[in-house]
Amino acid sequence: MSAGFKYDLVPPVEQEEHYDVQTGIRRRGPFKLDKTNLVVGSFLPGFTPIYADLKNKFAYAVINVRVIEAYTSGTSIKIAKNSLAYVGMFIGNGTKGAEVTAIDKANKDYDVLTIKATFGENIAKDAVLFNAVAVDGLKQKHVANSALYNRTKVEDGITLVSLLRTAAEIEPSKLVMPFSENDKANMKGWFEFNE
Repeated sequence: MSAGFKYDLVPPVEQEEHYDVQTGIRRRGPFKLDKTNLVVGSFLPGFTPIYADLKNKFAYAVINVRVIEAYTSGTSIKIAKNSLAYVGMFIGNGTKGAEVTAIDKANKDYDVLTIKATFGENIAKDAVLFNAVAVDGLKQKHVANSALYNRTKVEDGITLVSLLRTAAEIEPSKLVMPFSENDKANMKGWFEFNE
């Protein structure tokens, strides 16, 4: 190493073998990624949940967050790092919801979502909250019907992605981006989660 240079780059943490690759079947043709609320220059990890508009060939990243510490009250929810959460989104679980007003990414082990008002009910550790249509948190904005085939950089222009339509023996603990219960129910028969 040359004198005076310090290399402190941390390689992206992405575990391989999220599923039995022999069972993976890809969707035909590339899909155009909708980049609304995604950060240009960032990477979407392989097996990110995706809602694919099969008619118009658009792919929408399904934004879910995993709660890493049980929530009982207050306006802070601790979630797993590297989520696609953004300020202004509504999070929900199907019965209650809240609006995200800030995201603190200072801690190296977790992110903290600040919500406008209390969530309204307890949230268990490892629960998955979804991006909701409204602050009531009743309806998920996009429900996954596919998964991202490989790690993809969000480009400044058009970003084309390849998608999986079938996979078996999926290991949820190895996934960087979680799937909500709505996603899993919608994908049943095509995607098999080991749970």
